[in-house]
Amino acid sequence: MNFEQFEEFLFSDECYNNHDVSTIDKNGKQHYILGKEALAQQNDLAMFLAKGEVTIKIEQMEKYWDFKDRTIHLFYNPKNGPSFDTHSDPVDVIIECKDGTKSMEVDGKEIILKPGDKLSIPANTPHRALNYEKALMASHGISDSETLTRIR
Repeated sequence: MNFEQFEEFLFSDECYNNHDVSTIDKNGKQHYILGKEALAQQNDLAMFLAKGEVTIKIEQMEKYWDFKDRTIHLFYNPKNGPSFDTHSDPVDVIIECKDGTKSMEVDGKEIILKPGDKLSIPANTPHRALNYEKALMASHGISDSETLTRIR
């Protein structure tokens, strides 16, 4: 998926009928767009995309890509877009850059990803997205070692 495909998907009925969509604001707070609100807020999302004010998160992307062995969240961030604070996840995570340039800080070290690059983050490792450039990335949550070994 690239930027153009993401925007097309974001404004589709499929997106809101099968996935949870949220925005991350400049304070790192997540705001879900649910049910009937989704259609009304599509104009807001278009404005957010144009202005680069929020990061957009789409959950349950494993349904879209037909994976049954992981969870996948898709994140679109504008240049210098907002992000969550440093955090850790209870499962192993693989960050996959889909489009743009993704900068991540993992355990205090900065890593830059280009389209097609993947980064493995072990469970309970502190990390955060830095969002210096516009990027589209998928975050794969892996809870079993067999799946993780197969993906690597």
